[in-house]
Amino acid sequence: MNSHLGRALLRTAIAAVLANAALADMACAQEASASDTATPKPAAATSTSKLAPTATTLQGIVVTAAKREQNIQKVPISMTAFSGEQLERQGVTSLLDLARIAPALNVASSGPGENNLVIRGISSSAGSAATVGYYLDDVPIAASSNAALLSTRGVIDPSVFDISRVEVLRGPQGTIYGSSSMGGTIKYVTNQPDTDSTEARIKTDVSGTYHGGPNANVNGVLNIPLMPGVVGLRVSAYYRDDDGFIDRYPIDPTNYLAAEPNSKKQDNVNTYKTYGTRIAMLIKPNDTLTITPSFIYQYSKLGSPFTYDKIPASLDDAYQVRDVNEANIQKSTISNLAIHKQFDSVELMSSTSYFTRDVSLRDDASKVVNYFFGLPTVYPVPMYGDYKNKEFTEEVRATSKFDGPFQALIGAFYHDVNAPLASSIPFPAGFNETFGTPFPGYSTIYAGTRNATLDEYAIFGEASYNITDKLKASVGMRAFEVKQSFAQTGDGLFNGGYSSVTSGSKDYGSTPKFTLQYQLTPSDMVYATASEGYRPGGPNNPAPAALCGSEVAGLGLSQSQLNKYGPDYLWNYELGMKTAWLDNRLTVDGSIYHVDWSRVQQQIVLSCGFNITANFGNATSQGGELEVKFLPINSLTLSAGAGYTDAYLKNDVPGTPAKDGDRLPNVPRLSGSTAAEYRYPVNETYNGFLRADISYVGHETFLYDRTSPFYNRGGFTTTNFRIGVEGRNGIDISFYANNLFDKRGETDLPVAISADLPTTRRVGINQPRTIGMTFQYQY
Repeated sequence: MNSHLGRALLRTAIAAVLANAALADMACAQEASASDTATPKPAAATSTSKLAPTATTLQGIVVTAAKREQNIQKVPISMTAFSGEQLERQGVTSLLDLARIAPALNVASSGPGENNLVIRGISSSAGSAATVGYYLDDVPIAASSNAALLSTRGVIDPSVFDISRVEVLRGPQGTIYGSSSMGGTIKYVTNQPDTDSTEARIKTDVSGTYHGGPNANVNGVLNIPLMPGVVGLRVSAYYRDDDGFIDRYPIDPTNYLAAEPNSKKQDNVNTYKTYGTRIAMLIKPNDTLTITPSFIYQYSKLGSPFTYDKIPASLDDAYQVRDVNEANIQKSTISNLAIHKQFDSVELMSSTSYFTRDVSLRDDASKVVNYFFGLPTVYPVPMYGDYKNKEFTEEVRATSKFDGPFQALIGAFYHDVNAPLASSIPFPAGFNETFGTPFPGYSTIYAGTRNATLDEYAIFGEASYNITDKLKASVGMRAFEVKQSFAQTGDGLFNGGYSSVTSGSKDYGSTPKFTLQYQLTPSDMVYATASEGYRPGGPNNPAPAALCGSEVAGLGLSQSQLNKYGPDYLWNYELGMKTAWLDNRLTVDGSIYHVDWSRVQQQIVLSCGFNITANFGNATSQGGELEVKFLPINSLTLSAGAGYTDAYLKNDVPGTPAKDGDRLPNVPRLSGSTAAEYRYPVNETYNGFLRADISYVGHETFLYDRTSPFYNRGGFTTTNFRIGVEGRNGIDISFYANNLFDKRGETDLPVAISADLPTTRRVGINQPRTIGMTFQYQY
């Protein structure tokens, strides 16, 4: 669709709907209607209680997307939410799993903890900040600063055990969620301690993966009232040990694009081990004050990224060709202190958090060294990296609970990031002896350090007013200032000798949001939103002049552009509806949108092996989402969701193959899922259930270069199946098959830690068919 025509049609549609809503409101002003906080009709939960194996209506989940509790059907945001129970029933254990059931969410993944999030086509591998906000409760855990320079730059995979719900918000959420929420926000909400009751739950999971080996997973949670009604303690822990499913061959010493003939392979190298704990305490001195300190620790180790070497391997015969063990260890901690104070008409909240993430990795640079320096044979060369992020966040806000038509939320936000980085490619033992010291005068192939800091200050607020019983207007604004500093050193053969550079940047501005919502009936609502999204600029990662000077000069960038890049912005125009039919047995929610993205941060990969970020032109994304849930009979629940995204550049990008009209990378045009769940009584003790999920992710591009063998990937469909029983005695047992038909699909083309080669690339791949069973006991 032509972007100007699409924007004009969307604005016309918004104006028409709002005009009709206003006329209808004047004609029906005398009719009573529910407010946005009204309780919906009495209904059973979407996922049925064990004591009631069938449901009679559908009910929306309660969410905190707007930082106040509301039924999801009353929130004028295009969003999807899943309860913890729903996530377990659908076999969701990772962000990649979440993407298959949440419309318009795509996750470019090369393994657990190596995820880049894309919502509504707002995709960019450049910059120092993500395009999707990512939260655990009120703690931002999106990748920041140096983490954005890695193929492991992506966000962590929190355990979904003992999670209350996950909320996926589509469209810019910058007013209350900050600068990284250009495309949307994902929010994990944990279960909170209970001061009144004791709870214990343990869950085990054993499975086997086709082409791989056995997997084991155990989780447990204990809630204890230390002082009944006053202090509660909740402790959860988990351990997961998965075998791999990708084999590795050594490189042919005479041809870096081939595996060594007759060599012995290593089986299942992409193992995954993770364990962690969450400890939270709830202190309630009285009914108006709660204090909740919490601590989370997570350790994860990948035996190797979940990638294969597309040349010489293929999707049908996926394996790695590498000489170096690529173990990757990540350690994360989240410390938080949340305080809530209730007054008659206002709730005050303070969230203080400290988030750390340490990544230690090894990367195989053998092919890179052979390619760039033309050595007669391939020699095993490891690259080492140590990356740390330390982030302090403070947020305070006041949320009104006024009587009458006016409500408001105001707050302040501070975020401090310190991110040191060190990477090196030393000459491996025996290298100089083998090749007769081919590079005299250099003591190392590469050695680099970088220290980046970020400080963000913001004030924000949203206010709403019920113009009539049915028509409500909301406006929000966030004013911010972002300061970044950067110091980098480089040395060695790859760097052309020693170099040192320091730089900094400063951005400030504001992002508004405007919403009108109209309650057609107590269960039907339409809304229109215009909102701005923002992402800060930052200091550039300079390419060494000794190696890349002539190539960089050909880009036509000014010295200022070479030192730093500016922020990018977008405007989102959205029209949506949330409806219920057939006495709440059918819900249909949908939205359409048009996004104008300006001064897009683009990454240019130089042939010298380095890259540079700059603001190159504009892009457009437009499309829609649709979600349907249907209860045809009391024991059967049907659901479906789909997203359509048309995201493309509006200009050529100098120094790259990107042309006007090219699709943005990592954005499937079409994705969707369907599910059916049947619940039935087995006997007086057990209720049974049977569930099937089918998800599809469409074709997408990985690169702008149409001549590259890594330009794109095809779409693929996966099918999950689960059957089990849930007992009134606290025992649940289920059997499942994930990716039942063993469909292979590519999930990412990650940026290399050392350098990307035009002749071979690593490509992420999904997990093959996995069959297992779970056992859970709850007291």
